[in-house]
Amino acid sequence: MHSSILSKLARASWGSMARGVWDYNVARHLGTLPPHQLQINVTYRCNARCTMCNIWQMEDRPEMTVDDFSTLLNDSLFASIDRLTIAGGEPSVRADLVSLVEVFLDKMPRLRSLTLITNGLAVDRILGASEAIVSLCTPRKVSYNVSVSLDGVGAIHDRMRNVPGAFERVERCLAGLKELQKTHFFWLGASCVITRPNLYHVRELRQWCAERDIELDFQIVGFHKTYVANLDRRSELDFDEADRQYLFEFMQELASPHSPMDVMSFYWHDMLCMYRDGCARTTPCPSQFDSFVLDAWGDVYYCLSERKIGNCRSTTTECPDAVNPGASVAEPCSAIYYAPENLAFREQLRRTACLRCNSACFANVGIKKDLKGYLWFLLRRSLPKVGS
Repeated sequence: MHSSILSKLARASWGSMARGVWDYNVARHLGTLPPHQLQINVTYRCNARCTMCNIWQMEDRPEMTVDDFSTLLNDSLFASIDRLTIAGGEPSVRADLVSLVEVFLDKMPRLRSLTLITNGLAVDRILGASEAIVSLCTPRKVSYNVSVSLDGVGAIHDRMRNVPGAFERVERCLAGLKELQKTHFFWLGASCVITRPNLYHVRELRQWCAERDIELDFQIVGFHKTYVANLDRRSELDFDEADRQYLFEFMQELASPHSPMDVMSFYWHDMLCMYRDGCARTTPCPSQFDSFVLDAWGDVYYCLSERKIGNCRSTTTECPDAVNPGASVAEPCSAIYYAPENLAFREQLRRTACLRCNSACFANVGIKKDLKGYLWFLLRRSLPKVGS
């Protein structure tokens, strides 16, 4: 436990946290914050058939090439990005993944953290890409992080991912990444989506990861029209009344901080209050203030749980070129991000959908940047109970 705490302290970006406290508590009231957090979904193709997600059923459309991304990222909007998450689909299905990462690193001069989210199925490709990516990140002083999806031990994970032998492949992938850590410095963790089918297996998974010194994060299944597009799966995945007590007890365990750096305990306390007591969400989220998503089709989102706010490859803006006055050019991401109608939409979400959102995406980042809510949470837990 002590080594884990020290590791978190060593990885903490104190300057970024200090700036975040200023941004989230002062600067955002003075004007629109530039984006600091970016997620790029480099593909929607996937080699899994997950029960909680229909991404793998998306239509097959041409994806942006390395050159396409290189051109698009010349937009000044990307100059302020310091945290990048690469997701999908499954990013490792792109044979040019390492080349894409090199472009991302070149085009985002302030980048300090790069995270790859993977299902761990293409073991050799993921290990090879990770070794190459961390070698690109290290001289640039960019921390590399890998989060591997894992929803249970053994057959339960295979059923959740609808891939025979999936657990064995993920186990080999994690072991290979642990071996790579002996020669390359990067963070490795696993992430589990809690649904009704795997709810009663989460403690077993937690123990399995603890025995292998693998940090494990959890996300309660969400149901959305966009991105995962899984509204048709609700009846089989959502929790019924008989599950609630077990779910609440596990959430209570996650809501008990094991160290002052365990900021996600605040999120889990918040989720417990939402699910059990019907309270509104209070956990801050970068999607509300300084984050956005770009995908391989050029679609732009503030949050993947909501509708897109534009497409940076669509030709909607007239071109002022006198030689070809009838031509048009693609709308830059900066114009989409700062568009008044989009900012108004984001503000509306903060007052409505955000209050009911259970997403843990970037919650740790938001908590550290806001900080006052987490400090108050820790203070209340340390105060003696009345009558004790």
